[in-house]
Order: sequence, then C-alpha cells, then structure tokens
Amino acid sequence: MENLKLNTQTQYGRKGKASLMTCFLSLLLVFIFIVNTTPGTAFAAGGSVGTLYVDSLCPLQQELRLSNPTAAAPGGRGFMIPQKVVAIAPSGGPLIGIPITFEVLPNPIITVVMRGDYKSKITVYTDSSGIATAASTYPKFLGEGFQVYSNYSGIKQTLQVKASAPGMNSITFDVIVKTYKYPY
Repeated sequence: MENLKLNTQTQYGRKGKASLMTCFLSLLLVFIFIVNTTPGTAFAAGGSVGTLYVDSLCPLQQELRLSNPTAAAPGGRGFMIPQKVVAIAPSGGPLIGIPITFEVLPNPIITVVMRGDYKSKITVYTDSSGIATAASTYPKFLGEGFQVYSNYSGIKQTLQVKASAPGMNSITFDVIVKTYKYPY
C-alpha cells in the first residue's frame, strides 16, 4: 500500500509540473505576442514629452541594391523604404504635430538626398496617429524615401538614418547599401 501511495504522489507531482510548465509557456507566448504587436521597439527610453517608437510596418534594418548606373553615378542609384516612427505621449496617446527630424549620417562613399529639397536631413510632422514618415512632400516626388547613389561600384556600406524629436529619444535605422556590380 505504501508503494501505491508513493506512485500516486509521483504521478500527481508530474501532472502538477506539467500544468505549471503549460501555464508558464502560455504566459510566455502572451508576452511575446504583446511585444511583437506593439509598435516599435519596446526598449526605447522616452523623454519628458513622450517616446518615439519604430512603426510596426517599417523595418529597423533594410537592404538596398543600387542599379541603373550612369556616367554621373557609376555605382547606381535607388530609393530607401521610407523610415517611419510613432510618437507616443506618456499617457499612451499619439502626439500630433510634433516635428520629427530624419537625418542620414554622413558617409564618404554613398550620397543620400531627399528629392525635392536635395538634403540629407528633413523635418516632418506627426499625423493624427502620431506617425512621421521620412518621405518627400514635394508633389513630383510625393512619398519617395531618400534617394541613394554612389560613384563607386562593387561595394557594400551601412548607412544610418537617425530619427529624433525635441525632448524625446532618438531611433537609428540601418540601411545596408550594395552598389551596382556588388557580388550578391
């Protein structure tokens, strides 16, 4: 009889451990789901005004292959996917009309400009959802991201685009650029 009780206790102990493990895994999956569906990086430290997050539909890192070489740009040219950020107030709501500056940090080999104003630094304002996009606002180039071109073919460089706002954190996007004739 003692042997039967020992086996029964062991059996319940295993069931208890299995239930506990199932509960733990369920909580872990819920946590992963919440983090993955929350816009931006959950680890960005905010400022006094609010916090910038990466828009959930925008890659934090992108790869760009330049093509269409010309005499002026033998390494080719192309366009970045427009970077997007979301500005959120400490209360959790969107911040509307906040100036967000997107700046491509200098690179001696790759040239980057926003068509229309031909600068590597632009300021746009958040919309009613708190979203700001690094895209041209000029009618002829509306919605285009930064234009990228190079005088050098067959190279690979990583560019950084920094999004910032007064009183808020900044976010840096990486853009891996492979110029024309780079061995893919």
